[in-house]
Amino acid sequence: MKKLKKEKGIYLYKMLKNKKLKPRIAIIGLTSCEGCQFVMLDQGKRFLNWLKKVELDEFRLLEDQPMPDKNYDICFVEGNPVTAENIKLLKEMRQRSKFLVVLGNCAALGGVWELKNYQNKKRVIRQVYQSMRVPNPDIKEVNNFVKVDLTIPGCPIDGDELMEIIHQLLIAKPVRLPQNPVCEECQMRGYECLLQKGEICLGPISLAGCKAVCLKSKQACWGCRGLFEGAQIKNLMTYLLNNFSREQVYRVMEVFGARDSIMGQLRSDEVNGNKSR
Repeated sequence: MKKLKKEKGIYLYKMLKNKKLKPRIAIIGLTSCEGCQFVMLDQGKRFLNWLKKVELDEFRLLEDQPMPDKNYDICFVEGNPVTAENIKLLKEMRQRSKFLVVLGNCAALGGVWELKNYQNKKRVIRQVYQSMRVPNPDIKEVNNFVKVDLTIPGCPIDGDELMEIIHQLLIAKPVRLPQNPVCEECQMRGYECLLQKGEICLGPISLAGCKAVCLKSKQACWGCRGLFEGAQIKNLMTYLLNNFSREQVYRVMEVFGARDSIMGQLRSDEVNGNKSR
């Protein structure tokens, strides 16, 4: 395998010296609802035709057999490494895979599991499990444990975007997600702007690619796909905090784990701004 080349995007070059061999694939799930894996199956013939071009060795939704002790060209990971078993499996698959792709919000941003990080952990665990003793770790994204080569964002992931990306991976075409805000897709489709209507919406700073599906249902964007490059975070946060309480704004940012990345980028922009003065 040639080394990955990272410039403006992530480039995956042909991984196999022997072109007659099919890329060996694994699809694994950590702690999750498995919704992103079901999106794969929902693609029907498109996904089945893609499977004909690869050697699929592990995908629990298709067969519940023990995972073979093999190395992989691409490993797709859905879910969050909440448990010790999750973390062990994740690290093992990273060692055995040339290219690791994370699927969805839980893996990329912590997902709804990360809500616990912003609460009193001991109180929350007692409310849910009462006297039962269970591990109660802080929730961390996949890239805190292993190197991630590519992220397919969303909750759940978008089927059309998924098929385009996994096709590009097989033909060694540069993979680059368009860096546009959800607002662009929202307005192009003629949906009502909920921010202008007086609701908290993270569409101006969130990565497009979801077809603004939440706005279609008159649900504001809560940032499940993460930030897009160049997002004017400070402008939006200033507006939101001038019109809503900090508690209200943070509650929205916490649902899909967007708060950490938003606040982290704000701090980074502030540091970089001070250096340029």
